[in-house]
Amino acid sequence: MKLVNFAVVFILISLTALSCSGDPNNTSSFFSGKVVKVLPLGDSRVQGSRPQYESYRYELWKHLVNDNNQFDFIGPISDSGSYPKYNKLNFDVSHAGVGGFTTQDILDNMVTNLSSGTPDIVLLGIGTNDLLRNIPVTQVIANINNIITILQENNPNITIFIEQIVPARSDVMTSHLATVFDKFNAGIPVVASRQTNTNSKVIVVDMTTQWKDEYMADSLHYNQAGAKIIADRYYEAIKRHMKME
Repeated sequence: MKLVNFAVVFILISLTALSCSGDPNNTSSFFSGKVVKVLPLGDSRVQGSRPQYESYRYELWKHLVNDNNQFDFIGPISDSGSYPKYNKLNFDVSHAGVGGFTTQDILDNMVTNLSSGTPDIVLLGIGTNDLLRNIPVTQVIANINNIITILQENNPNITIFIEQIVPARSDVMTSHLATVFDKFNAGIPVVASRQTNTNSKVIVVDMTTQWKDEYMADSLHYNQAGAKIIADRYYEAIKRHMKME
């Protein structure tokens, strides 16, 4: 994942419209009628780079539109890719995913990450670049704990969905890397358990089960099929959790 120039990528944008303003009385909505601010946060798998590879954000957005939820994707970055309209709506292109970012990069830029508004929900997909750069898993997990703490201080009622991340393509996954990825993903439920409190839930989303090379556009990123699987899993986790509240 190539590290891009942060000053160029982090373009602050003015949010002038909500991504979806459905009928709050529609029974299919599970956001209870309020406008929910959703922050996709992480690395290039969050960012996407059409046409080379995909982010899950577009497919997830379509799911949420289908259920007539009132929501707003937020973040300081505006996706410049081309996305078809859906249900006569333009895709909400805001996010906070940056190619090449590690957990430390996310930590160092939390002020910017939160500059476009206070999120109600965060979708956190991070860790791949750390593991590929041989940063110790203990340090990566510690950074994630710190990221979550900052998010909870920003909004004590926040809900955070955190990925157990998919591996790289099998031709680049050495036995050492496989062990490291497994160790990282085993630590995510521990993070969620320790960081969850009465007001703020941290929810694990398993992206790894039945993952296949055919879902990859290259050695690290999703193709359209892979992006849809990631979106589907986020959507099911969000729907299940929000309906319980």
